[in-house]
Formats: sequence, structure tokens, C-alpha cells
Amino acid sequence: MYAPNASYLRVYEPAGVFADADYWRAYAASGRAVDPREGPKLRREALYERIGWPWRIVPSFPREAYVIDAEEEGGDPLICPWNLRYRIAQSAMELRRLTPEPVAEALVPADFLASAAEIVAHDEGRDRHEAPADTHEQVASWSVPLRWFACVRPEDRELVAEDGRRLRYLTPITGARTRLTVARNRIRAEFGDEADLAAALTETLEWLEGFDDGALVELDYGGLVSRMGDRELSEEDSVDLTWEAIDHLGDGEPDAAQDCYARLVERWRDRRLAERLN
Repeated sequence: MYAPNASYLRVYEPAGVFADADYWRAYAASGRAVDPREGPKLRREALYERIGWPWRIVPSFPREAYVIDAEEEGGDPLICPWNLRYRIAQSAMELRRLTPEPVAEALVPADFLASAAEIVAHDEGRDRHEAPADTHEQVASWSVPLRWFACVRPEDRELVAEDGRRLRYLTPITGARTRLTVARNRIRAEFGDEADLAAALTETLEWLEGFDDGALVELDYGGLVSRMGDRELSEEDSVDLTWEAIDHLGDGEPDAAQDCYARLVERWRDRRLAERLN
């Protein structure tokens, strides 16, 4: 099942926008696509099977994706590719950049780093749809980043409260971009261009700008639902609270907006603390 302490923001693009569209159409039609509730576990297992010590090169992995079937007959399925090889390579490069050199050399052997650098350079030098990278999915530990709530609206909510509990929001990417723009502009107007939340919203907006207009955005609470009781899950309204704050800003009520935002920050801070303590 889900990683117990992770949430996800995903983009599903129509298969036709990929250079290897026929592969993804056949993949979707085969029924092989993995349920997002099972994907994190399967990815961890695949990683453990292929990476041993000492690390030499970034291994290859089967090409997998999450899939949303087309709503209309004959339409393209929507694809969120995993691309584990790229993600591992990118993580190795980031670890090397952020870690003191003696420690980094011990954690990331030189030949593994060279392999990772080659993969990242190759993918970043090509069109995203010729080599779809990890940017189709962002992962957060212990909570849902507050900026993600601005991508969706309360009416996008989908809750499964029985076996296989799940809470997600699903919305067209064009709407997500519009909402992020509105939220960012209202925050800038009230608190200035340098406001941290405005910068975070801009970063997420720029990420979404790189995808096809026919894509869908999914905010998935992932394994966090396992930390929430049935009542807490059914009453979870962080998206509603986010838009209450944004609407207060639009109405010229910054104090009311600040109150909503403070409640939101406190809610997720308390959840992070409770989860880590347990």
C-alpha cells in the first residue's frame, strides 16, 4: 500500500503527447497499470531488488505508469509515467550537491555518480515527451504542502472511506493553473512579491506550465489517510480553508485571510508532530 507518510501531486497527460504514444496506449489497454495505492510499495521493492552495494551504475527498470482511462470512446488514456531511473539519477545528483564532499563520496560512489550525471544530462537535453522525467509526480513526506491545496477546489474531491481508503482531488490542468495564478496574485497584492507562499505558488505554477493542456492534476493524500480516523478523513477540509483565505484576500479582508492561513498551518503542523511522535 501507500508509503505511510507521503502525499502526492501528479500530472496525467494524454498518451498522444508522448513520442512513444503507441507504447503507452498499449500499456493502458493491457490492464498492467498499477493502482496508485500499490505503486509506492512496488517501486520500493523494485529499487531494493536492483540496487545493491557497492553501487556501480543506475539500473534500468520496467516502464510503468499510473493511468486514468479516457472518458469518451476512442479517447486517449491519461498517463503519469514513473521513470524510476531518472528519479534515482536526479536524487543522486542532488544528494551529491547538498552533502559535504567526504560524506558524499562515501554515500555516492564516483562511478554511480557518473552514471547518474549521464542520465540526467541526456534527459534534460531532450524534449520532455521523448524522455518523460520524474516531473509528472511530486512527493511530500509527513504532510500535504499548503501550496498544493490551491491547485484544486472543494468540488474536485473524491473520497473512498471503506476498504482501500483514499482521499484525492482531480481537476483539469487548465483550472489548476488559473487557481494558482489567482492565489499567487492575491498574495502578492497584499504581502508583496517576496512573500514565501507567493514564491512557492509560482514554483508549482511553472511546473504545471510544462504539461499539455489536456492533462489532469491529481492531489492524492496517499498514505496520510492511514493516520486519519474516519471522521477526521470525512471532515478534512484543507482545500476549503485555503480558498476561504484566498477569497478573503480578494475581498480586501487580510486579517480574516491570515486567520484561515494560521489555522491551516497549525492543523498540518500538529499532524506532522503527531505522526513523527508515533
